[in-house]
Amino acid sequence: MKEHYEFIIVGAGPSGLQMAYQMEKDKRDYLVVDAADRAGSFFRTQPRHRTLISINKRFNPFPEFEYNMRHDWNSLLCDDPTLLFKYYSKELFPPADALVRYLEDFVTRYELNISFNTRILNIDREPNNGKFKLTAKDGRVFTCKVLIIGTGALGDKLPTDIKGVELCDTYSQHNIDQEAYAGKLVCILGRGNSAFEVADHLAGHAALIHIFGEKKIKYAWDTHFVGDLRAVNNNVLDMYQLKSLHAYQAFKIKSVSKAENGKLAVEIEDLVAHWNPPGRIRLTAYYDNVIICTGFRYVDLSLYADKIKPDTVKHGKFPALTTEWETSVPDMYFIGTPMQSIDRQAASGFIHGFRYNVRTLYHLLQEKYNKVPYPRIQVDHDLTSMANAIIERVSTAASIYQMNNFLCDILVVPDDKKSKAEYLNDLPKQQVIDSDRLKKEKHVFLVVLQYGFSRFGDIGNHPNDFVHIPDFERPYCGPFLHPTVYYYQYGKLVDEADLLESLLLRFDGAEFKEDNPHKQRNRVKNILNKHLKLSEETFNEQFIASPEVFKSIFTPLSPEETKLLGDGSEYDGHCKPMTIDMMGMMKEM
Repeated sequence: MKEHYEFIIVGAGPSGLQMAYQMEKDKRDYLVVDAADRAGSFFRTQPRHRTLISINKRFNPFPEFEYNMRHDWNSLLCDDPTLLFKYYSKELFPPADALVRYLEDFVTRYELNISFNTRILNIDREPNNGKFKLTAKDGRVFTCKVLIIGTGALGDKLPTDIKGVELCDTYSQHNIDQEAYAGKLVCILGRGNSAFEVADHLAGHAALIHIFGEKKIKYAWDTHFVGDLRAVNNNVLDMYQLKSLHAYQAFKIKSVSKAENGKLAVEIEDLVAHWNPPGRIRLTAYYDNVIICTGFRYVDLSLYADKIKPDTVKHGKFPALTTEWETSVPDMYFIGTPMQSIDRQAASGFIHGFRYNVRTLYHLLQEKYNKVPYPRIQVDHDLTSMANAIIERVSTAASIYQMNNFLCDILVVPDDKKSKAEYLNDLPKQQVIDSDRLKKEKHVFLVVLQYGFSRFGDIGNHPNDFVHIPDFERPYCGPFLHPTVYYYQYGKLVDEADLLESLLLRFDGAEFKEDNPHKQRNRVKNILNKHLKLSEETFNEQFIASPEVFKSIFTPLSPEETKLLGDGSEYDGHCKPMTIDMMGMMKEM
């Protein structure tokens, strides 16, 4: 084993293995170092209750490999179609032990260059040549030009403002034997998946569970962010609403101390803004166990020499990152779950998201350090070819689906009609907007999949209330995930066009018998043609195949029914929601 490498990756978890795969595939000069004796050591003990919340959906209605990866949240990207997580578990929410086996097999299959049992104790930078210098516990020293940190979660992030916090258990270390909590009073601090995972595990044994969090719970079905509270973990909320002793309260824990009765005295504070007069109140409650579930920390600043300590955000929880995942220290990058430092809307915190971020970062690194152009495909300079390229991607690609409105595709079209257009996949959207990729080109079409709930204004509608067919005359008014094509000229946004929603997230054909199967493709052709002037034709975007078909399937509401809808003035300036309860209306008549 040599001492100097162009790239060193610290950590052999999923993100480190994904980056190593990309490096190995292209025979780059790299090394992975990891303190453990095998890959994926974090998942040998975490999640604590050994069930992943990453979906393992094995059966889907379409044959494309890419489309099926949309619903495989655990596999890494590779060129072996047999090395998929679905062959390791049949469970929709699989056991963590299956992921450990999968990651170990991934290392073996690709013979990745990993030095296990190599704990890095210090990271410095040589002043004369700028090389990073990594010193291991066994005395070995490694140097590299580019440092990539993929260490993932480094332990529980504990509150610093609770007196007596050392008396509490933590998520990663608490006893998971349910019988140990039989008949006990349990307090859990946190409002995310880890807190509710613990509560759900203990709900049938503990006599009482109180979950305390200082803020309103964020539900994944509201925010569409997979890191917020998922339905698979929220059984305790049912019990709370049905007054079955377990409960969630927005209390702040001020202190924990040992009481004379052998229990833990927990001093809590509540903001009572609804009282007259409003104020704060402090109370004391007694519990047998207090478990802190406030998430993990992802940066260990003690590893770094003072002059190269990376900046952090969220009170030190995450590294501060650029739109290319570079830290405040040049040539130092973070991969894996910490990539969510700049993404709290898509899936950067999970394997199914950061596997694409890592692949993109690899290509950006090759472009920056080895002058290898970012991958692109050549597309014929005609409306059909260019529209087909866009439609195929938004209909099947897993990357821009998982990393919605974070990763984007761009179609760069030259003025010279004899030259081919270029299509680039999976670039960070903000990086594209900030960089010269747009500013130097006259015609760039940027493509994302994104949600549109913000377009309905503050009307108090729950996402699960949007259960009707969207307004096909106004594709802009699509609340759920759908494609948007933006047109830029020399870096300035000039135009945009939304495609209609699809229940199946397919935009390449008919979804119902009465559909116009070409509507989505034609809509893309029209925005391309509007700015490229390649045809005199206007392409039919109508949702229904023909006016005759529409007439046969659509019945207008009667004046009496229409009156029940109101005048719609409350929606002025916004899209009209799809939340009208028609059955309720009919009962009123």
